[in-house]
Order: sequence, then C-alpha cells, then structure tokens
Amino acid sequence: MKRLALVLVAFVMAQCAMAQQFSLPILPEKMWPSEYANYEADVLNCCDYLLGTDPSFNGPKHEECASFLIRWVTGSPKMSVVISDRLVDSKKPDLLIAYIAGWTRHALKNPDDGGLLCANVAVEDMLNYYFAHRDVIGKSWLTNKLLKKQQRGQLASYITKSLAQ
Repeated sequence: MKRLALVLVAFVMAQCAMAQQFSLPILPEKMWPSEYANYEADVLNCCDYLLGTDPSFNGPKHEECASFLIRWVTGSPKMSVVISDRLVDSKKPDLLIAYIAGWTRHALKNPDDGGLLCANVAVEDMLNYYFAHRDVIGKSWLTNKLLKKQQRGQLASYITKSLAQ
C-alpha cells in the first residue's frame, strides 16, 4: 500500500514539473501576419497546458497562458474561432478558454479540417475539461445540457444546428 501511495505521489509531482517546463515568449505589440506562424509551437504548448491543468493550480501561469492564447488567436490571420452562446457558457471564463484552446489546438494540428470539425473537437475538449474540474469551475447549466446530449449521442447534430443559426 505504501508503494502505491509513493508511486502516486511521484506521478503527481512529475506531472506538475512537466506542466511548468515551458515558458511563453512575449508577443510584440505589432506583428506582421506572416510572423504569427513563428509562435505556433508555443501556442500548442499553451493549449496543452490550459486543457491539462486545473484552473486553480498556479493561477498566474494559467492567466499568462490564457492571455497569450487570446492575443495570438485574435491577431492570427489564419485562425478563426467561432464562438456560439449555445455551445459555451459565457459566464464561465475557464470553459471559454478551454473551448478556444481545443479549437486552436485542433486547427493547428489539422489545418485541412473545417470549422465544424474544429467546433466538435473544441466542445469535446471543453466538456472533458469541465468534467475533470467541475468542482473548481462551478456548475454550468449549459455545459450539463451538452454533457447530456453527448451521452445520448446527439452532440454532433446539436453543434451543427447551433453553428448553422
């Protein structure tokens, strides 16, 4: 039993150390559209960090990553994230960041996929994030509704209808 506890503690400490390993560059105030591609690896690291880390763990790093992601997405000429109030609870900023991170990560790794597929992946990532950190994020009526649709196998069609409106 003690060995199992020791292994679990070592695993958690290794995860925390891995989550802290990358550092974000500072985005210049003004960039040429072609310069955004230079930061794609940093954006992917940022998305992985945001989707894989409890929002209450290391708050300043979490906020720094969220800020970096938002600045990059809003300035990037090839990134366009569609946000619908039928898919994301606007009262929960952590869920909005998880959605944007999921969309961005999928779009960068799969540049040929369209917005609908990116939206499906983003909602799935957001739901996984919500399920893992529900106690920190708090209850979300909309997200619980999406979880029920996911359980019934109706989520993809709901996303398609939501983005069509």
